Amino acid sequence: MNKNKKLGCLSLLLLSPLTMAMQPMDDQSLSATTGQDGLTIGVQANVQFNQMAIIDNDGLSYTGYTAPSYANRAGLVIAGVAGQSTTAPVKVSGLNGSTETILGFKATIDTDAGTASTGGAFANIGLALDSNITGLRISPFSIYTASPTSLSNMSGGTYTRNSIFSSGTLLKSDVKELLRVGGIDIVFGSNKPSMNIQLGAAPQGRMVLFDGAIESICGSGTGCNILLVSDYAAAGNSTTTPVGASFDFKLTGNNGNPFGLKGFYAGIYGSAGTTDKGGVVFGNAGTTDKFDLQLNNVLLGTSGSQKTGTFNNLPNASIGNIGMTGASITNLQMKVSGM
Repeated sequence: MNKNKKLGCLSLLLLSPLTMAMQPMDDQSLSATTGQDGLTIGVQANVQFNQMAIIDNDGLSYTGYTAPSYANRAGLVIAGVAGQSTTAPVKVSGLNGSTETILGFKATIDTDAGTASTGGAFANIGLALDSNITGLRISPFSIYTASPTSLSNMSGGTYTRNSIFSSGTLLKSDVKELLRVGGIDIVFGSNKPSMNIQLGAAPQGRMVLFDGAIESICGSGTGCNILLVSDYAAAGNSTTTPVGASFDFKLTGNNGNPFGLKGFYAGIYGSAGTTDKGGVVFGNAGTTDKFDLQLNNVLLGTSGSQKTGTFNNLPNASIGNIGMTGASITNLQMKVSGM
């Protein structure tokens, strides 16, 4: 895709109820707040959406293709799992133990003039989760590709909303399911994850620094299923069993120790040469805590089925489990640069 163009569209399509409530303050609290150096804001939110899309308006930047042309509008869409007759929105909830709860966090905001050595003034925003939040739960979702006829559009000042589904989560003919992800539970350590954001100058050395720890991601049972979708048991029919490559993902801290986030960072970097126009960077400084990673029940195709005459008529089955124990990463850095 053309790195020199603007991102075509980042939109929340058919936004389902997204509610945010500021925590009320009584007269005594307001009186105590007056004259403080900074500002503390408490937010509680129910996060839910039907479709979220990243839309590329001009396709691939490579010009070597003559017929057909691949410079057409298309998009990646995150939405509920395909094949349901009723809408299945994507939800992000807080966890209190094993129980879902409203997602709440606190933002502590302050500003400082800085010094000559730190590069000047900056705003500091510390984000922390409410004390009752022990984890996060993301409901099952899929990632799709879609053509222009199934994407929302902004033309001039007119926004036209569209959907990748004909009804419920039944796919339109020009939409392809790429990846299906089962529900994800992220369980925090006693030192809950937090982040500190600095805008303007950044005396901390990075725009965003993370802290806290995670006990597990998909830590229950064999993990949460991730499926690269090739087709369905009945070709093209998303209401039938999906076919593809799948595994159950599970990540935990090593030897019962939470996986620490201290040292991880994120930010925006500038142009680096003629081909890299800058973008977003995420990584860690130094060596991470040790972790255990499992890919369980690795399967190609559909369990129990086979194509006549292949592999001596043996049915498909899991090829086993793959994993790492006590692994760590040193000086990880990932960059996402323009589209």
